[in-house]
Amino acid sequence: MLAHFLGLLALLGSALLVVLGLGVVVFALARGNRRLAARAAGLTFSYGVLYLLGNTIIASLAPRRALPVGEELSFCGFDCHLHVSVVGSETEEDRIGVILRVRSDARREPEYPRYLRFRLVGANDVIVAPDNEARAFQKPLEAGQSYVDSLYFTVPPGGLPYSLRVTYPGPIDALLFGPASSGAAGKTTLSLGGSRP
Repeated sequence: MLAHFLGLLALLGSALLVVLGLGVVVFALARGNRRLAARAAGLTFSYGVLYLLGNTIIASLAPRRALPVGEELSFCGFDCHLHVSVVGSETEEDRIGVILRVRSDARREPEYPRYLRFRLVGANDVIVAPDNEARAFQKPLEAGQSYVDSLYFTVPPGGLPYSLRVTYPGPIDALLFGPASSGAAGKTTLSLGGSRP
């Protein structure tokens, strides 16, 4: 995805600018130039704050949408090789089972869907963790392969309709700039279809 690649470039460029700014601060202090050190520290700090503020604003303005059953969410490193889609869902009283397919279109390296975080999101932003989170998607996904696994949720009453939020938690994804950040990407969920308790 282009957004992820550009977000990664923005993060790498920003990290380079911050390191460069801190290097100027250290160099200026070593030379005894406190004025240059203070100016470089101020500019570096201001840039970091603006980057984080911009990232927060973009994530908060990202639209919420639910992809229909069968459509995929893609997760990226340098390339987007890990894809997740809802195959179906089943409901029994206060339990929802979600059948998911994970697919890799990588050429050589395996993917690891166990690192993904799955949450049901309901009305009024009710968030439910799966009952079997530690046991689902434990086997690596070999390059070019796919497999199906299930997650089960015990849901509170009044949370309908539910959709599935899948995120890749971690500091790098949280710091990506633009729609690739985990804050913005987490607003796109997977619809469960017609599941009703």
